[in-house]
Amino acid sequence: MKIAFAGERGAFAELAASQYFGVRNSLVPVPEFDDVFAAVSRGKAVHGIIPIENSLTGSIHQNYDLLLKSNLFITGEIFLRVAHCLIANHGVRPRDIRRVFSHPQGLAQCKRYLDRLPRVERVPVSNTAVAARTIRDKRLLDAAAIASLQAAIDYDMNVLARNIEDNKANITRFLILSRRRAAVSKGAGSRKTTVVFSLKNIPGALFKALSVFALRDIDLLKIESRPVHGKPFEYLFYLDFAGDFGDERQQNALNHLREITMFLRPLGSYDRGKLVEPDCKKR
Repeated sequence: MKIAFAGERGAFAELAASQYFGVRNSLVPVPEFDDVFAAVSRGKAVHGIIPIENSLTGSIHQNYDLLLKSNLFITGEIFLRVAHCLIANHGVRPRDIRRVFSHPQGLAQCKRYLDRLPRVERVPVSNTAVAARTIRDKRLLDAAAIASLQAAIDYDMNVLARNIEDNKANITRFLILSRRRAAVSKGAGSRKTTVVFSLKNIPGALFKALSVFALRDIDLLKIESRPVHGKPFEYLFYLDFAGDFGDERQQNALNHLREITMFLRPLGSYDRGKLVEPDCKKR
């Protein structure tokens, strides 16, 4: 079974995918997040995995927007503890470093460590593992990457420092994408559901929308607003709540919500994710 992720070998998405699906499946790297959606939509991969939020730097808005554009469903999630390393080519010393490459979130998550490095330029790239591979392939001797320990192992690079993230409670939530909904499980207490909706711009609209869940004692887990493209200052709301589409209370809440929204689309019901540690090893 093929699972698509954005980046290169050693990316945190690959580590999360191997923990969720197991190492016997084929993990397929693609360049960007939208390529993950395309690979699953076109049947080139059975599932995709994308990061959706980080406990320190917040939501990844691009992937919220891609969820709306796609016809895919969320069928699972996993929480990965993110441990960043500073890695470089062999022979490079910390005092040689003039540039540090990483994903913008990787740079942001290690801000305090980077602030202690004098005269170092921060270079954003599309993925932490891409940063490591770029430095290796170009044989840069004045640069380092912020990436996973697995990337250092995969690209045979030297680890200059470990666990350089500002906060050790650095966790990224990843979503599993599929062309089909996950099997409905009635009354499953460990399930959660994600929907996206829009409202009329009238007083109390959001309060009324959220009240349909409060009236039925349904726990709201997260709400995220995103602008409607082409309609200035109009918003979509992504909502995670406890329970499954198959639960009676949740069905009644969604039927009520449909009465007061302009647009409503269920994105999936799925098992709540577990927190895992990256399993880094030579391969």
